[in-house]
Amino acid sequence: MFKNFVLLSYGSDLEYKRAIFCIYSFLSWKPNLNNLRFVIYTDNPEAFKTHLPSLNIEYVLLTEDLERQFLKGTTFNHLKKVGVIDLTFKKYPNEHLFFVDTDTFFIKNPSKILNSFVKGKSFLHKREYRLGDAISEFAVFNQAHFPLSFMKFISGRVLKMNNETVKFDENDYSWNTGLLALNSDFSSYMEDVADLTYQFYQNSKWFVSEQLAFSLVLQKVTEIRPANDVVFHYWGQRQKLFMDSYLDELFTSNNFNNLESGITNLALKQLEKMLSNDIILEQINIALQKKDYPYFLKQSLKIILKNPLTTSIYKQIYKELI
Repeated sequence: MFKNFVLLSYGSDLEYKRAIFCIYSFLSWKPNLNNLRFVIYTDNPEAFKTHLPSLNIEYVLLTEDLERQFLKGTTFNHLKKVGVIDLTFKKYPNEHLFFVDTDTFFIKNPSKILNSFVKGKSFLHKREYRLGDAISEFAVFNQAHFPLSFMKFISGRVLKMNNETVKFDENDYSWNTGLLALNSDFSSYMEDVADLTYQFYQNSKWFVSEQLAFSLVLQKVTEIRPANDVVFHYWGQRQKLFMDSYLDELFTSNNFNNLESGITNLALKQLEKMLSNDIILEQINIALQKKDYPYFLKQSLKIILKNPLTTSIYKQIYKELI
């Protein structure tokens, strides 16, 4: 059975570079490309064709009309992600689907995912937090009002899923959806995902409404498995700035013609370690700004234990102090 590797990339050269880098990181692990189709939704197919001439790629032009169709009268851009997944399932109803955000790269052979499309099971990037803990989690970033509005909306509310009533509560979990691997049978739930995304956003304005919709539906009807050991997701703004600079240099140094030589398994693992450390360092910085010294100590200890033989890590912690 065919599998579709789906990407959504539009708007800028940086976005195209992220998507191309993601694909090359996938290819660096030499996965089996038999029965695999790449489907790229983009406003600029030419940006990809130069770098990816020999792959089985279907380009879907992201027109203004198609974007309006996905957005359902809102300005919530993440509805486009729901839309491209739904549209791909409709075009290829009996085929499995593998979606990744462009701000990801592969740190391990993806065969674990490619060979595991099973009815009643799915992959998401990783489990992040229990809904009942979301208010305190986001309070650190002065964003508690989003989960507060969301919890108020779902509390005791009867919702519909596949024409059956369902309730969600504080014991459900939110998963990061930087990666989704979905069996073809899940296509029948995509209308519910789209509807819940719309309802969640309209009633909370929470920027993770799409993630919540996928998480809640998938944990009701599938066993979700994590894939953060296969894919690294650099969704933070600080990490994005680093990666965009890294990609600019990578594309320039390889003259746009030989990217493969600069994207090796070793380079990807080193990049993962650097970005993982930076995420912790950013948390240290946030803790200091908020004078949350217990959290500062916790994160400092975390990064030291993660890098016990790296003396430069102390200098990096010190840089966050000044």
